[in-house]
Amino acid sequence: MKTNKMKFLILAITLVFALPFVSEAQTVKEAVEAYNSGASILKDNPAGALEKLYQALEISEELDYDGQETKLLAQSLIPKAHQQLAMNLYREKKLLESLVQLENARRTAKEYSDNGTLTRVNKIIPQLYNQMGNSEYREENFDKAIEFYQKSIEVKVDYPDPYLGIALSYEKLENYDSMLEYLKKTFEVANSINDRSKAEDAQKKAKAYLLRNGDSAQKEKKYNEAIEFFTKVLEFDQTDGSIYLLIAVNHNELKNWDKVIENCKLALEHANNSLDKTGIHYQMGTAYQSLGKNTEACEAFSNALSGTYGAAAEYQMKEVLKCN
Repeated sequence: MKTNKMKFLILAITLVFALPFVSEAQTVKEAVEAYNSGASILKDNPAGALEKLYQALEISEELDYDGQETKLLAQSLIPKAHQQLAMNLYREKKLLESLVQLENARRTAKEYSDNGTLTRVNKIIPQLYNQMGNSEYREENFDKAIEFYQKSIEVKVDYPDPYLGIALSYEKLENYDSMLEYLKKTFEVANSINDRSKAEDAQKKAKAYLLRNGDSAQKEKKYNEAIEFFTKVLEFDQTDGSIYLLIAVNHNELKNWDKVIENCKLALEHANNSLDKTGIHYQMGTAYQSLGKNTEACEAFSNALSGTYGAAAEYQMKEVLKCN
């Protein structure tokens, strides 16, 4: 009788401890089946694959050590499944939905150390955000366009296209300070990656705006304001001699003689064949004369004798300065 009681107790204890292992074995099987199901349909049905892979991941995490292998396998496919779903949505022209899945691919690729997928989506995401920005720009939703362009830059800071998109959007919003700020950023980023086309686009846009406003200020005799506009041009082009001459002319009106001379010298240094060098020398002669530097004034005027200002230069040399 005692022996029978002992056998029953041992059996009871065995059953008590065996039941969790039976349950766990079944759960491991469920995790593996969910993973296999997801892996098998990933290309044809990435949305369904994601459902199964996340299911496998959830079960595996509950299993701790026993689910580790299945967990790692599920994690290896989840970023790829998000990317595949994103590409399918893109082909269906569902750009916003595609972006959501690309961001999910990027997030999970970082989390699960899938560098291959991370590299691929980091190339795709900025282009798609830029495309969305362009679409909103065409619809004249400029604030929304800027949002998409900014998201593009957040992923890829050395991508000049969205910087230019932001600049053009701010132009439409008549926020010209911000327009210039992003034209400068476009110019700098484009140059850093040797994208001459985008750099020239930004340069031309900025110079046209600044020269137009500088010219208007000069005509209104707002010389300090004109100098500010012309000086900003140099942030985009330091090799155009005509800009230095414009700055010198406005300093001349303000009788800032040292600045006149400084900018005339730079104008001569960067002058091309279309720039009247004799006119620059005449400006310098006037500045030197006003500073009482007659020797330098005579030399400058002598260099202006063959040009448009020849008669005026000759008069200053003979009648006023009495140059030798």
